[in-house]
Amino acid sequence: MGRGSFAEARLRLRLSRAIGGAIRNATVSRDGNGWHISFGVHTGREPDAPNGKPACGVDFGIAASAFVSTETEPRLMPPSLTANETERLKALEQRKARQIAYAKKHNGGKYGNRLRATIAQIAKLTTRRANRRRDFTHKLTTDLAKSHGLIGIEDLRVKSMSRSAKGTAEAPGRNVRAKAGLNRSILDNAPGERRRQLEYKARMHGSVLVAVPPFHTSQTCAACGLVDPESRKGCGRLFACTWCGHQDDADHNASVEIEARARRTGGSDINSTRSIPRVRVPAVGRRRMRSPEARPRELKGNRHPWGRGSSMDLPVDLYWRRARVDAR
Repeated sequence: MGRGSFAEARLRLRLSRAIGGAIRNATVSRDGNGWHISFGVHTGREPDAPNGKPACGVDFGIAASAFVSTETEPRLMPPSLTANETERLKALEQRKARQIAYAKKHNGGKYGNRLRATIAQIAKLTTRRANRRRDFTHKLTTDLAKSHGLIGIEDLRVKSMSRSAKGTAEAPGRNVRAKAGLNRSILDNAPGERRRQLEYKARMHGSVLVAVPPFHTSQTCAACGLVDPESRKGCGRLFACTWCGHQDDADHNASVEIEARARRTGGSDINSTRSIPRVRVPAVGRRRMRSPEARPRELKGNRHPWGRGSSMDLPVDLYWRRARVDAR
C-alpha cells in the first residue's frame, strides 16, 4: 500500500436509536466511555403549528436549577456526581498531579502506563458527569417546549458571568477561590446549552422562545413593578417587596417577571413558530416603576425613571406622567 492511500476497513457499531433520515455527515469522537459516531441526517420535518398552550417564564439559577413561573416548586438538577464519586475524582486529580511531576523529573515528561490509567479513570468520571447533566437538560427543555406556547428566558452572557477573578500579577483579584467555585456551579447548570436546545425544540413543538434583558429581574417585584435591592436582602431565597409587601420565593418572583417581559416582547408573535434567540429591548412601562421618593432624583439629567443608566428619547414629562399613572 503506497503512501497517501487509505485502507478500507469495516467496523461494527451499535445504533442507539433509529437514524430516521438521509445521512448527510458523520462525526467520530471519543470520550471516557469509548468511541462514538454521530450522524447528521435530513429528516425533512417542518416546524409545528402553534400549540396554543400557556406562556411561562423560566429563571435558570444555581440553588434552583430552573424555576418555572407556572409552577410552585423549582426543578432541581440531581448532583452530577455522588459524594463518593466527587471524593474519588479529587483523589485521582491529586494522583495525576504527582505522577506528572514525577514524569517531568525522571522520565523527561514522558507519560507512563500508570499515569495514562489515571487519566483514563478521570475521563470516565467526567464523562459520567457530563452525561447526567446532558440527560437532565434534555428532559427539562423538551418538557418546557411541549408544555408551553411561549417561553421566556434571560438573555444571559455566560462567558462574562463565568469570567475568572484572578486578575493580573500587578492587580491580583479578590476571592478568587470563591469565584472559581461559583463559576463551576454556573457551568454545571449549563445555561447556554439549555438555551441552544430550547431554540430548536421550540420550533419543533410549536412554541416561541423569547430572550429578555436580564437586568433587575431578581430585584423587581412581579406584583407592583418596584425595583429595589432591599426587597431581596443578601441575595436570599425570600423576596419581600418594600413597596406593596408582596412576598414570594425569589426565583419564582423572577420567573414571573421574565414571563411578563417575554409577553411584552414576543407576545405578538405567540401564534408564529419562529424562535427569537436574541432580543434586546428597553424595559419601559409599569414594571420599571420606582418609589415616589426616588422619582425626582431619577428624573435629573433627562434619564428615564425606571432603570439606572438607561437613556431614552422620550421627554421627561412623558415619563413623569406615566410614572404617576402607574403609581395610582
